[in-house]
Amino acid sequence: MVEITLPIVLQILQTAGILVGIVYYITIMRNQARTRQVQIIGSITSYDLNWAFLDWDVTDYNDFISKHGPEANPQDWKDLYAWFNRMELQGVYVREGLLDVRLVCLMSGGTIKESWEKYRGVFEEWRRRYNRPRDWVEAEYLYERVIDYLAKHPELGI
Repeated sequence: MVEITLPIVLQILQTAGILVGIVYYITIMRNQARTRQVQIIGSITSYDLNWAFLDWDVTDYNDFISKHGPEANPQDWKDLYAWFNRMELQGVYVREGLLDVRLVCLMSGGTIKESWEKYRGVFEEWRRRYNRPRDWVEAEYLYERVIDYLAKHPELGI
């Protein structure tokens, strides 16, 4: 039979206190990660966009530049550029593990899918013509992660 003495009781209380501290720390860290994602989402979505670019009829790079390029139509260019820069930023956050692709899909998965598929050729040609292979790479990465997620979650209906 084990005799329960004051040092044994204190040791049990000390161990329990350490375990409670560890659980508390893990809980706080998880909540901070969620808070960080909410802050990131807020910063990404804090500006308005004109979504007309989703309806533009564009056949190729030259057609796009002649109708909506920076010289032909500065406002159109600004609107499209703002959206793809938002995608670029989200792509960086997803790649670095700061933002869950699930949240991105819930917020704008359909628009990401539709816009990249519509303008992929324009951006690929941009990269080639101006020898800028890194332009919109993170937006493309985001598109690929969104497509992967949507394939695994058809219930989203996107």
